[in-house]
Amino acid sequence: MDEKTQILLHSAQNIRTVDVDTFQKIELSNKRSLVHEYDARNVLSATEQFNIEREANAVYRIYGKIEYLSILNGLRNNYTKLEHYFSPIYTGNSKNILNSFDFYLVRPYTGFTHVTSGSNDILYVRYFQVIATPNEFELFPIGFANNVYGEQAYSFNFNTDFDVSDYFDEFGFPATELFLYAQYKNASIPTENFSFTRWSVTGVPSKILFTPITFNIGDFVRTSINENIGDLIEYSKALFLQEQFSPQTYYISTPYLDGYTIKRLQWKYNPFIPLRLRYFTEQAYGANISGTSYEQTSSIPAYATEYPTGGTGNYVWRNILEQGYIDPLTEIGVDYPFVNKKRYLFSTIVLDIVPDLNDANTLAVFSQLKFGAPTEINTTPVVDDINNIGKPCR
Repeated sequence: MDEKTQILLHSAQNIRTVDVDTFQKIELSNKRSLVHEYDARNVLSATEQFNIEREANAVYRIYGKIEYLSILNGLRNNYTKLEHYFSPIYTGNSKNILNSFDFYLVRPYTGFTHVTSGSNDILYVRYFQVIATPNEFELFPIGFANNVYGEQAYSFNFNTDFDVSDYFDEFGFPATELFLYAQYKNASIPTENFSFTRWSVTGVPSKILFTPITFNIGDFVRTSINENIGDLIEYSKALFLQEQFSPQTYYISTPYLDGYTIKRLQWKYNPFIPLRLRYFTEQAYGANISGTSYEQTSSIPAYATEYPTGGTGNYVWRNILEQGYIDPLTEIGVDYPFVNKKRYLFSTIVLDIVPDLNDANTLAVFSQLKFGAPTEINTTPVVDDINNIGKPCR
């Protein structure tokens, strides 16, 4: 409708112009079209159409912010003494998030039964499958942004999109979370030991030494001898519910010299960082499909679980909360931007590697450190002799 029109200047302003203005007539017209009564709602409800498209789409773009909080951040690569841990350097030859970790995106996939507690609630070790490698992961500083200790904060982005519509775990649950897997790269000089948590058939955890390896898409997170690594979850079939019972914990053992004796500090962290896609409702539902009307059976989601099993026709499930809906009672829900047929999932992550105070030597070292606000350890004597008032203190 708009057309650019050039206005020529007067000859007194430019000797090469002519005393003629050029213009073009623009005609505006409109046409009325009848909106039928039965079609008015569909035509006018753009919000409803947006919600329908967003709910039907399961493609995610994942990005966010990472703050690395640890005494190991800034530790010189050739550290040998205890004081090196408390004298960080942030330039040159030192540890940081860029050279200390490999990042993968993983999804919950399968599990192995370990402990039975009753007929319905069972503990499982949940294993994770790689869906993106460091080749698809980008990590870069966020300008002048720092964490609470004045250290550089970072932004991350996966340069590929993820369609989660086909992601189901061994129990038939649709994916409600993905996980950022942070794998520490332990140094060989000085020798750093790396351990993961393994649960026995009785549910007792133990630390197992392992050497990190690289993964491809489709691999399980595992050790070099093909032992899968996961966390411990509790699964209730009757309630259609999974809850984390115990997270995976990695342990890093770093050496230092105390005189001529090599001692070690132990650190720990959770390598599986959740990225929330969506939530199940707090309410569980049950129905029997035998003799049930089509209207009722069609409302049962495809991922519903038969319980009890054996052809009873009884199914249990939980609905998935719609995007943009926040439950007023539990305050759970997600409302991610939906643009260009993608949901944009932004996460703020704190990657913290902390001292393991269950280790005797680590506890002894950190018990000697003073934390908190400065305290007064000596004072000037109070002058209570009138003859000494005004005299300089000794």
